[in-house]
Amino acid sequence: MTGLRRSLGCWLWAVGVLVAGPAHAQSAAPSGERPSDVHSWMVRVQRAAATLNYRGTLVSSAAGVVSSSRVAHYTEGNQHYERIDALDGEARLVLRHNGTTQTLWPRARLAVIEQRLEMPEFPGLPPGVADASYELRVLGNERVAGYEAQVLLFKPRDAHRFAQRLWAERSSGLMLRADVLGARGEVIESASFSDLTIGAKPEAARVLQAMRKLEGFRIVRPEATRTKLEAEGWTMARPVPGFQLVGCMRRELGALEEPPTATGSPVLMAVFSDGLTHVSVFVEPYDAQRHKPVATSLGATHTVMSRSGDWWITAMGDVPMATVELFASALVRRR
Repeated sequence: MTGLRRSLGCWLWAVGVLVAGPAHAQSAAPSGERPSDVHSWMVRVQRAAATLNYRGTLVSSAAGVVSSSRVAHYTEGNQHYERIDALDGEARLVLRHNGTTQTLWPRARLAVIEQRLEMPEFPGLPPGVADASYELRVLGNERVAGYEAQVLLFKPRDAHRFAQRLWAERSSGLMLRADVLGARGEVIESASFSDLTIGAKPEAARVLQAMRKLEGFRIVRPEATRTKLEAEGWTMARPVPGFQLVGCMRRELGALEEPPTATGSPVLMAVFSDGLTHVSVFVEPYDAQRHKPVATSLGATHTVMSRSGDWWITAMGDVPMATVELFASALVRRR
């Protein structure tokens, strides 16, 4: 979600741009109980991230790159507010009020305003799907950012995904830390709150006032339309084990860059999830001048770009390289 990388960023993604819907729509273990299956833990964590008031500093590291963001999330009744200040690299401020997300790039004097599309609430999969892909192990208790946390290991049942070690605050289920583990158990990416206040006093005005201070900014409103792969002439010839399509949209290509550019070229974006992690596949017209085949990795994130006839396919996600290659090759043109 907007510059936050894997792990904790994935859980924040649950209430971010791609996903909409009231958190109370899913059931979870009552407060104080410890669910024993993968799906119940995910629901508990997702509900905590969506409904609690909290603020803190989130630090992530991948491939030797460390970045931090100041995160604040507030809920008042059915109103939801969020503010994320990037503390490293180019200045960036992300603001959200309910379905509206606003990203400000101060140096470029650019404001990007988007409406969330209605898509399945993350993880957006039937109960049991994640359980089929991961085995849950409870490792014990540790302290993170001053809070007691239950340490959980989500061990993959196959080679299509990474293991994840997560720290969930014992009382609420709010995710405090997350590590992505490689095949030998090494940490390849990590994110953790270095300081955190759970139950913070809501500061909705601070979010709303910042959203209104747009004088001198060039305002861009990228168009995004919900669609279906089949309606766009595409299909997955072979399913990737454990993953299901949870959302598909058409967006302006430039809106996906950081900071966004003015190009109006359309791109098809499909999001697949195994209930714990996700893979995004992008489709755009092939351009020999711009497009060169490439495979890259940064921490847990792997990306494959390749040509498919008149089209350019980009598959990226926090999964092994072989998995994104499966997605890139499985997407085929029907017409």
